[in-house]
Amino acid sequence: MDEYVVQYLPLILTLLWWQPLSGATRTPTTANLLVSAQAEVIATLYAASASQAAAEKVADTKLRAQRQEIDTLRDRVRSGEVRLRSELVKQQEKFLAELTARDRAYAQEIGVFRNALENIASTPEGVAALTRFNAGDEVGALAVLDDLSAAQDAAERKGYEIRSAVRRRDNAMLALEARNKGKVTTAQVITRFEEVTRLDPGVHWDWVELGRLYMQAGRLPNALRTASVAADTAQDDRAQAVARHHLGNVQVAQGNLPAALGSYQASLAIRQHLAKIDPGNAGWQRDLSISHDSMGDVQVTQGNFPAALASYQASLAIRERLTKADSGNTDWQGSLSVSHEKMGDVQVTQGNFPAALASYQASHHIRERLADADPGNTYWQRGLSVSQEKMGNVQAAQGNLPAALASYQASHHIRERLADADPGNMYWQRALSVSLGMIGDVQIAQGNLPAALGSFQACHTIFERLAKVDPGNSGWQRDLSISHDRMGDVQVTQGNLLAALASYQASLAIRERLTKADPSNADWQRDLSVSHEKMGDVQVTQGNLPAALASYQASLAIRERLAQADPGNAGWQRDLIVDYVKLNEVSSDKRYITKALEVALAMQSRGILAPRDAWIIEELKRRASP
Repeated sequence: MDEYVVQYLPLILTLLWWQPLSGATRTPTTANLLVSAQAEVIATLYAASASQAAAEKVADTKLRAQRQEIDTLRDRVRSGEVRLRSELVKQQEKFLAELTARDRAYAQEIGVFRNALENIASTPEGVAALTRFNAGDEVGALAVLDDLSAAQDAAERKGYEIRSAVRRRDNAMLALEARNKGKVTTAQVITRFEEVTRLDPGVHWDWVELGRLYMQAGRLPNALRTASVAADTAQDDRAQAVARHHLGNVQVAQGNLPAALGSYQASLAIRQHLAKIDPGNAGWQRDLSISHDSMGDVQVTQGNFPAALASYQASLAIRERLTKADSGNTDWQGSLSVSHEKMGDVQVTQGNFPAALASYQASHHIRERLADADPGNTYWQRGLSVSQEKMGNVQAAQGNLPAALASYQASHHIRERLADADPGNMYWQRALSVSLGMIGDVQIAQGNLPAALGSFQACHTIFERLAKVDPGNSGWQRDLSISHDRMGDVQVTQGNLLAALASYQASLAIRERLTKADPSNADWQRDLSVSHEKMGDVQVTQGNLPAALASYQASLAIRERLAQADPGNAGWQRDLIVDYVKLNEVSSDKRYITKALEVALAMQSRGILAPRDAWIIEELKRRASP
């Protein structure tokens, strides 16, 4: 046997399983070129090993009957009934279409192979080569075999990649669950999803999940890119709406609020269309409510509170209909409680405390029912504690301190149970400390300083434990510094100046470490200036004016840098005035009052002096006069 035949015999055997449709001497004419090309391509595809393997995998009565009919037609064509050849091609194509519809990996693989064969059959020479190949004239078709080998390799690689992506996608989803339990990092899960999308880049939901992970990791440029790919791979309107919504989420994280609002509105338009076509589809209605919520969130950030309230009310109306239609659906109930809460948040910002309290109470009643029905559900329990906390915030703002204290304590009791049940859950621990801090604030307002100090000390103990468990967590460290401040504030009011100074110094030490680690963080810089200021206040009360002067000057140096970096920030400018006034009081140097007045007048001219601070200018003028 010819050495070239031996070399390509395995490929020939895997591709072919019957004799040629026609003699090796047949050469297609121009007139029948297209028909012959199609026949030869279909014959090769039908005989391909991938087709045989797929047929065996999904074989059923229908497919077996189709194959038997094809075998009969093939035998008749071989015996000379050439007129049946077009019917044979038609049945083979029908068989391939059935396999493609049933097996996605096969569809990808055979699609690549078909493209290669069609390229070969695009010229008369290529059709002739395929004819010789199908006729068994391997030596004459060596050039074609080379192309077929490369095409099949590419197809097999694609098929392998698709199958591998299926396995790796399952692993990635399991890794995501492990990440949610704190067992693996977000970066490790990202690596897995990146490999899935490399192997099979055509699955929309893979890109959506990868984009969410990129956002959580702070990799916003990557997240923006995946949002674009998610839109390109969307197979239907709902997927397109999800892609637009995800793009909006990325744009929010980037601070591009106008673009984010546009993306959410685009998603909303698609979802409105879906909901209009099928108003009874609860899933479409739910998606629509989410779009309204997201738009409201952007509008809140933009300061457009009337528009935000309207968005939240639209979401609320949908969720009320959903819960009315299916009152036993706890997901609908939970979403409805969120709508009430969001409306309450806007109403607080608008200063409409009665309306806000009513909204929070409506949210609370729903969450109370959910928590009572499923006491072991930590999500419902957490939601209940949040609604009680927000009710307490409004009651405190209204001056109803007993009611506020009761709300905060109710929230605290829930968080205490959650923290006791899962001591390793850092979120529960922090939430517990937050409720203790709020209780302490009310106790201060009520004049119950010993109780307030006890609350703040309990809060401090939790923050201290969190900071010790994760020393590199800057959030825990900042919380710890705030707890030192709160204890110091109570100690000052109690007249225990030595203890207060020690508390403020402990806070100062933490903030110095934080600012040293990240000098560009303006919030931490301001925190540090506050520590210097508080220490100066205590030192003034102690009569240690030189030390107080040094503390105020340290605070001023920080605040001057902040104010210079952001002249439009009214808070930074007001902080400058405070320091100038305190330095004047300690040193009797009127130059500080002059500087304070210059800052206040500049704020007034730029329109950033708050109306409540208008009195400052007259007071500074009075102090500056001889």
